[in-house]
Amino acid sequence: MSQKNKNAAVRDNRRYKYGGISILFTVVFIAFILVVNVFLSSLSLSGSLTVDLTKEDFTSIGDETLRLLDELGKDLDITVTFMSPRDRFYDTPGEEYNGLKLEVVIRDLAEAYQKIYDGSGERGTVRIEYKELDTDPEFEKKILEETATPLTANSVIVEGEYHKRVLDLSSFLMVNENGEYYAFNGEYRLTTAILQSSIKEQQVVTFTYGNGEPITENGEISTSSPLLGLIYEFSSAGFSIETVNLDMEEIDPNTEILITYDPVNDLSLTEVDKISEFLKARNAYMVFVDSQTTEHKNLQSMLSDNWGIDYNPLYRITDDTHSLEKSASTINAKFAAISADAQNSSAAYQIRKTVSSVEGSFTVAFPESVELVVRNNNTQDGFTVETVLSTYDTAKATKKGNDGTEIEGTKGEMPLMLLSTKYGYGVNNATEYSYVMLVGSTEFANTANILQSTYGNRRIVLSAARVFSANRIVPDIDYKEFQETALEIENGTAKTLTYLICTIFPGAIIIMGIVVFFRRRHL
Repeated sequence: MSQKNKNAAVRDNRRYKYGGISILFTVVFIAFILVVNVFLSSLSLSGSLTVDLTKEDFTSIGDETLRLLDELGKDLDITVTFMSPRDRFYDTPGEEYNGLKLEVVIRDLAEAYQKIYDGSGERGTVRIEYKELDTDPEFEKKILEETATPLTANSVIVEGEYHKRVLDLSSFLMVNENGEYYAFNGEYRLTTAILQSSIKEQQVVTFTYGNGEPITENGEISTSSPLLGLIYEFSSAGFSIETVNLDMEEIDPNTEILITYDPVNDLSLTEVDKISEFLKARNAYMVFVDSQTTEHKNLQSMLSDNWGIDYNPLYRITDDTHSLEKSASTINAKFAAISADAQNSSAAYQIRKTVSSVEGSFTVAFPESVELVVRNNNTQDGFTVETVLSTYDTAKATKKGNDGTEIEGTKGEMPLMLLSTKYGYGVNNATEYSYVMLVGSTEFANTANILQSTYGNRRIVLSAARVFSANRIVPDIDYKEFQETALEIENGTAKTLTYLICTIFPGAIIIMGIVVFFRRRHL
């Protein structure tokens, strides 16, 4: 073969060699793109296209829990019983969040308590047991008799030396106004149940009735009552709930917080006397009024003369600038200023202390607020008045006159929540406090706003209960919000990516392959 033919043969071999490789590479890459596209499409259709990016450790136990339970020492002796076998948490249908089985998280959290509180050293004991429903009728009968709560497969019984608490697995989760889970509240629920079961005397929150409050004549709270949210939060915090008609009944001696919510009629002198005696025993009294609350001379006289706080009947606060829900009467509350030297001793500061880390990042709603008044803000006769929450300086108070015209009142910053504190000395000269809190909006604490996930109303109420509670069974433990951990793609973005993957990328590879193929022919 001549040299010329040899060179031509070499060129032909190189053309076929490199051209074949380029074609093979193109075919393989396109096949790869198609396989990936089919795989991702199948995942998307099955709903499995998620990535768990959760940062919160839901089964961790914080310093507040450790501090409170360590204080009990060997008096901590708790049994937590789940009414389902341990392994069945994986098998049975239940609530999930981005593939995270929430019942399993609750179980693992309880077992974390057991690992820490195993009775060693100075610590007490938390033991976990598992039972199956309907297999131990004597146990179930005993729980029903003592708690008046029938058990289900979702029940969790927290049993201590003095009391038992029956929780439902769903109560460990926070639900927003749309019925969707938005946070895990397991540590708070479990710790409060353990504390309540370990304390001999039950702490009680008592609601007054008989003056038009949203409680029936029999002292019952209906399922439509606006108090349900408050009752749920106080119960979750470890308090028992009672009601009392002060004209005919006595206040439960274990009551630490007495509440008068939205009274339509004035209190009698008998009721005022009983409340005054109750407060002498170093307890707390909360009064909720609003822009529709009329003049109540006996109630106002008690608040004003003895505690330095009052309200201006029918003076409704509006704010066109700092309001919510597109309503000038739904005030967005402001944290009132507290001097630096009062921060360690101020009750108002202590109420706000637990929310200081998120102060300003959440909203506190005060709908239909009435103007509150400080009659004497100086320390006198053993009491001190503080403003916990206020309006902004853009607010104004007005009321309608008898002829329907608008009467202007105060303009500027006004209190929305006032706290008056008295102190005295108890056993071993220990300082003891009595509190009266006046809240200028009933809707601030109604069910809708207490359970509203985007509002901080719940935080304020629980923080106040924490300050008012002598035994401090209301722990400073916040819930852990569920983050948007799924890798979600908008429809428009998904279409763009699909277009890129299925057309642009393969098309570019095909063009590159063709270019390489023809260029190789000329090598």
